[in-house]
Amino acid sequence: MKKMRIALASMLVAAGITATAGAANFTNCADRLKDVGLFQGTNQGYQLDKAPTRAEASAMLVRLLGKETEAEKLTYTAPFTDLKDWEKPYVQYLYDNGLANGMSATAYNPTGKCSAQMYTTFLLRALGYSDAKGDFTYAKALDFGEQVGLVDDINCSTKNFLRDNVVAMSLTALDTDVKGSDSILLDKLVADGAVDKTKAASLGAFFADADAFNTAAKNTSAESKMAMDMNIKASVKLGTTKLLDMSMPMTIKTDMNLKELDKSVMAFGGKLNMTIDPSLANGGDTSISQDINYYFTNGTYYMDMGAQGKYKMAMSFDDVLNGMEISAMNSAVPVSAIESITKGSSGMTVKYNMNSVFSSDLFDELLGGMLDGVSIRTRDMNVTAKAVNGMLTDTAISGTVDITAEGETISATLNAAAKVTATGDAVKITLPTDLSSYVDLPTEIN
Repeated sequence: MKKMRIALASMLVAAGITATAGAANFTNCADRLKDVGLFQGTNQGYQLDKAPTRAEASAMLVRLLGKETEAEKLTYTAPFTDLKDWEKPYVQYLYDNGLANGMSATAYNPTGKCSAQMYTTFLLRALGYSDAKGDFTYAKALDFGEQVGLVDDINCSTKNFLRDNVVAMSLTALDTDVKGSDSILLDKLVADGAVDKTKAASLGAFFADADAFNTAAKNTSAESKMAMDMNIKASVKLGTTKLLDMSMPMTIKTDMNLKELDKSVMAFGGKLNMTIDPSLANGGDTSISQDINYYFTNGTYYMDMGAQGKYKMAMSFDDVLNGMEISAMNSAVPVSAIESITKGSSGMTVKYNMNSVFSSDLFDELLGGMLDGVSIRTRDMNVTAKAVNGMLTDTAISGTVDITAEGETISATLNAAAKVTATGDAVKITLPTDLSSYVDLPTEIN
């Protein structure tokens, strides 16, 4: 039962970070790569849940270099004796051009695992960067990949690098500028005749739409005055037994001082409604309805906690926003995560899917190492965001988190919705007149 209580705690933590945690399932990326002839999969499908091999990574690099046709015409003369026939043209091309080495004088180790570091190095070379000429080093390939927009927290996993990540990073590479130019890799491959122009048109339009959406997200994040209505809902079950229902409608208003963020002003008001199963209430209330009113001004966070009192604590404005995940609602979306983009007279709607296994390391960090024997998985985790006239207006998140411990599974259905209701001078914030009466937050509550 102790682990199940920990699992429930994990579930509630998950409810607060579904906008930013996890990684996508990248079938969408594989489909887009296949459509332009850059990914073939296997005779058993895409097999995105498998670790990529050195041979598979080599083939992908040659394709992204636009040299597959040239490679297929080569006579195999490389010294490696452990290659299958289909692998030889790709390795020969890379060997001839000093882009890949063997594990020994005669062994390429084609079935060896390709790491995130190795694949990032391959993609950087496809973009025209050279570790041999000092553009980057193999040891710092991931850091350099992040600098040029190739690597991000969504498309790359250093601990469990899969073919899933290969297709996500490859799609990202196609939308990344080639070294020393303003052209993305996809345009270079079309210009070189490596990708059919007609087939590339749809992908190019997708990249353009994604860029327009992310520009809207950046515009929204840069808006100094904003009012937003939000509602977070969660329903938690153990089997068929409902353990908890929660809803938290709220209104958030911010007036940011972009030069000195800690001089910003914020007002956060709403109501926490919760119904708890008696087995979890430990004799306490099974129904909770509490007003919540928090404020920020002059580097201090004020909390009106109803019957528990009114408290304050020093806090940076960044920490306040991060704790509420407000900034995440207006964050740019990596192209690898986007499932679909729909445009109409009322604006642009982007849907992205965050189905994944949540990082156990992440939850272990959040919950102080209490997750031994607890597994965490998300499913049907969808995010839909709408942009109108270059600004985000609506964001909705839905999905399910399953947490299993001691042979039992807790499932939580999560829903969160946010709508921008005002910007600019239309945003008016009124702070309470009694902030001076708030007392320092006690250690036992803090």
